[in-house]
Order: sequence, then structure tokens, then C-alpha cells
Amino acid sequence: MSPGLIVVPFLVAMIAVLLTGNPLIAYLRSKNKVQPISENAPEKHKLKHGTPTMGGLLILGGASIATLLSLLMERFQAAEAGSGLMSGTQRDHILAALLVFIGGGMIGVLDDLGKARKKQNKAGLSERAKLGLQAAVAIGFALYLALSKHNTEILGIQLGFAYPVIAALMVIGFGNAVNFTDGLDGLASGTTLIVATALGILAMTNGLGTELTLLYGALAGACAGFLCFNAFPARIFMGDTGSLALGMGLTATAILAQQEILLFLVGAIYIVEIASMMIQRYVFKFRRIKHGLEYAQANRVFKRAPLHHHFEELGWHEVQVVVRFWMMALLAALLTILFFGSVR
Repeated sequence: MSPGLIVVPFLVAMIAVLLTGNPLIAYLRSKNKVQPISENAPEKHKLKHGTPTMGGLLILGGASIATLLSLLMERFQAAEAGSGLMSGTQRDHILAALLVFIGGGMIGVLDDLGKARKKQNKAGLSERAKLGLQAAVAIGFALYLALSKHNTEILGIQLGFAYPVIAALMVIGFGNAVNFTDGLDGLASGTTLIVATALGILAMTNGLGTELTLLYGALAGACAGFLCFNAFPARIFMGDTGSLALGMGLTATAILAQQEILLFLVGAIYIVEIASMMIQRYVFKFRRIKHGLEYAQANRVFKRAPLHHHFEELGWHEVQVVVRFWMMALLAALLTILFFGSVR
């Protein structure tokens, strides 16, 4: 397929975000929808208090508009030419991934609204409620995979009924991994720009799930536009609205494009971030039980988790952390394209 399949939705999404960014920031400020600073964040992050949140609405709107507009253009071209570039199943795959993307965003909206209303970072959805809603979206996606008879083979192994279960767990896991990555100005948006672009290039070159390059382009373009408002010093945060949408939508797209393994490789930063949170939490609990609370507090694995906050505590400036994490994401993307482009 033509490179325009990724370039056009990229440009449409980016332009849509750039045009709507300033009005949304002004509106959110007028409604006092600001981001409460997490207690887990370094002390200097309190200076960010008052920054509007729910900027993920820009990403949701930009990527959705670009995807639907591209689909409409494809159908128009198909009607003119008498045959389309995509089959009905391919269009269904794009819409299914888009619905997961929107579903993740809606969960984030509920969480961000609760935080903004009560001005407390923990006042949104409870962990159980958020996980339950994510599971509902992921199970719906797993049912789609089963009903559409999606290929269940990974690395030459037929997983059968286990495949939809693994897919659902991936959607939930990466949704939360991107959520944890979203802790510094531009970190999640810049990283996802790199990851989505790399996976889109791989989809075009490998010939698997090529039609989903359209959605990758839309996600990357929305992140590029959002980065103009979210780079340090951020004028708006994406909130869970953006991070859950990106994490869950990106994963659904990768699964439908048969890029399950490639997602783990290109998205290594996400894996490292969520792993640091899990290590910090469970080692702390173990040490508290074995040695007591005082010992556990004095002997944490990381100075602060997720990992990007650990480097801040070591004295790195926020911009240094973000740019170095982007470099690692870019390195993972380039190495994956170079060495693992044919892996599934």
C-alpha cells in the first residue's frame, strides 16, 4: 500500500490537535479542570499545580477524526474505482481497534473528572473500578478476535483459545504501562509517537496488517500535535484520558496487525516503567513483612517509582530524563526495525 496510508492520517490528526489545542486549554482552565499532583511525584512537581488535565481529549479527537476521515476517503475511492483498497474485514479491524482506543479514553475521562472535581490525585476511579472497566473493554476486544477468527499463531505456536485471553491481558497491561510512563512533560506522548511510527513502518514493510498503518499514523500524528502543548514546560497534561487511550488502542492495533512480539520490543520503555512500579511495590511489601516498616522505607529498590522519577531524584533535570528516554525508545525502535522486522 501507498506511504500515504500513514502520512495522510498523521497530518490530519496533527493538524486537528494543533487547531483545537489552545481553545481546549482555555476551556479547561475556565472550568478549573486542573491536574492534582501525585504524592509519588518529586517535590518540585508541585510547581506544576494548576496545569489543565484531560488533554487526552485532543488525542482522542485528533486520532479518531483522522481515522474515520481516512476510512471515508477509502470508501469514496472504492466507489469511484469499483473496488476498494481494503476488504470488509480490514475495515472492521480498524474500527475495532479504534473502539478500544476510545473505550480506554472514556475510562480515563471518568478518572480525570473525579480527580479534578475533588482536587486530589487519588480521588478518581478506585484501582478496582478502573481495572474492571479496562477488563470490560479488553474482554469485548477478545470476543471480537474470537468471532472474527483472527490468526492465533505467535512465533509458530498456535495458541487457540488462549490467544484471546493473552490479547486481553496485553490490552490491560500496556494500558497501565503507558499510564505509568505518563509522569513527565512530553514523556508518554513523545515515546508513543516513536512507537506508533515504528510499528506503522513495520506493518507496511512486513505486509501483515498493512491497513492498520492508517491507525498507527493517526495515533502518531495526534501525539506529535499534542507534544507541541505538552513538551516542557507543559501547558496541558494528557491525564488518564490520553494515556489509557494510547496504551489500550496501540495494543489493540498491534494485535490485529499481528505484531504482538514487536510491541514488546519497540515498546520496551513501557515495559521498563511498569516493571519498576511492580518491583518497587512488591519488594517493599516483602521487606515490610520480613523486616518491618522502617527497614522497608529506608531500603527501597528505587529512590522513587516509576523509573523516570528515580532519575529525577538522582539529580537529572526533567528534560534530561525525557530526552534520554526518547533516545532509548528510538534505539529500541531502530533495532527492532533492523533485526526483528519479520518476527511474529
